[in-house]
Amino acid sequence: MVLIAASIFSKAGKALVSRQFVELPRARVEGLLDAFPKLVGTGKDSSNRRHTFVETDSVRYVFHPLDNIYMVLITTKNSNILEDLESLRLFTRVV
Repeated sequence: MVLIAASIFSKAGKALVSRQFVELPRARVEGLLDAFPKLVGTGKDSSNRRHTFVETDSVRYVFHPLDNIYMVLITTKNSNILEDLESLRLFTRVV
């Protein structure tokens, strides 16, 4: 698994905290973070969200909605989704 970043987003779609694990240009990381709220559709209708991941052409966003936040892992598409979900569970428990 290649974990690009671990992030916490507000339900409104604002990145509260993010930790990058691979060397990427700042603009690329900010682009990835900005794309998440648009892909998930944050807002009132997102509380019944059933899917735990969203994929783009280059990355996979694995997320877990909590009370007022989203726990998000940004991984490569060729990573193992089961390992990604287990890492997300651990990330959620730690926070």
